[in-house]
Amino acid sequence: MKEKQMHVLEVLDCYYPKFDGPNMVITSYANSYTKSGRCKVEAVVPSFPGYTDNQQFEVKRVKSISIPEGYRLALPWIDGKIKRWLDEQEIDVIHIHSPFTMCHFFANYAKKRGIPTVFTFHTKFREDFERTVKVKPLVNLLMRYLLSNMNRVDYALTVSYSSIDCMRDYGYQKEVAVIRNGTDLVYPDNAEELKQKVRKMYALSDDDFVMLSVGRLVENKNLQLVVNALKIVKEKGYSFKMMVVGAGPYEENLRSMVQKNGLSDEVIFVGKVMDRELLSAYYLQAQLFCLPSTFDTASLAPIEAAAMKLPSILVKGCSTAEIIQENENGLLAEETPQAWADAIINAIQNKELMQKLSQNAYKQLYRTWDDVAEEVYAFYQKIINQKK
Repeated sequence: MKEKQMHVLEVLDCYYPKFDGPNMVITSYANSYTKSGRCKVEAVVPSFPGYTDNQQFEVKRVKSISIPEGYRLALPWIDGKIKRWLDEQEIDVIHIHSPFTMCHFFANYAKKRGIPTVFTFHTKFREDFERTVKVKPLVNLLMRYLLSNMNRVDYALTVSYSSIDCMRDYGYQKEVAVIRNGTDLVYPDNAEELKQKVRKMYALSDDDFVMLSVGRLVENKNLQLVVNALKIVKEKGYSFKMMVVGAGPYEENLRSMVQKNGLSDEVIFVGKVMDRELLSAYYLQAQLFCLPSTFDTASLAPIEAAAMKLPSILVKGCSTAEIIQENENGLLAEETPQAWADAIINAIQNKELMQKLSQNAYKQLYRTWDDVAEEVYAFYQKIINQKK
């Protein structure tokens, strides 16, 4: 007898054209399930005027209003069209990926319908609020609202064991399971061709030691740590290039810091790269991926890098770093410019170590979204059975 197709909603408060890690997560889940045919999936996200979705699965847009930094605040309570659509569906699971208005609405809706819900904790929200809001009473009020929404959901997942401690610190007491992230990138057959394409674009030689960062340029991603470390590396007489892929509100600050540190010839600001093949090319031509952020619960970037056989350096003790075995599949350094400079110099000097890290990063850290989707599907089955 043919297995009944599971009907799943993947719900998020931010979606394309605004880009962040959870966008990639829900898109990858939905692509994997659509490809396998095991689930009927819809992504339910805020509206974005003028943007047209082009996914392999259906994207349902909810009425929203504009809020700072280009984000949208979803208002599902006043969206009669989405309410009518929901009432016509037979939904098995609602998976919520952010604890804002969409979480509040869909957790309450699911309770009324007897639908199991799961929330995935992707982001350290308090740190983000402290960066953007800066008024402690308001930060505390927002955190109480988020915790209230998280507690409305039946089950919780997160993407690293360290982030469970963060959830506990916020006051979340329910059981939490860990399912790590993956990547859609696959090591290409034409790797050398792609590598040379980028090197030609920026007049890089094969002898250049190239470092790379990929991500939004915001202050709490901590790229200023790398810039200060590179100043020390240059002063010690080592040559290198640093490619910065991404865009964001902190870019001008970083450019100013690069110029002040005398690194204008070494640091290349690439801008945002949305083409996945081109992004693969940037990873392929580098020797070391730099992720100085202590903010992320589990950044996707080191897994993307590992898919391209590129080892990473991370801050020792941060959430994302728990997948790294020092000098085995990556590098770790204390959160100081000197410690990072020492680690980078070691990488430049030690080609044999870097070759070992390259191979082990690929073998030990790389995993596909299909691998992740299998784990999540099993979790969905479990909570459906428990609800019954």
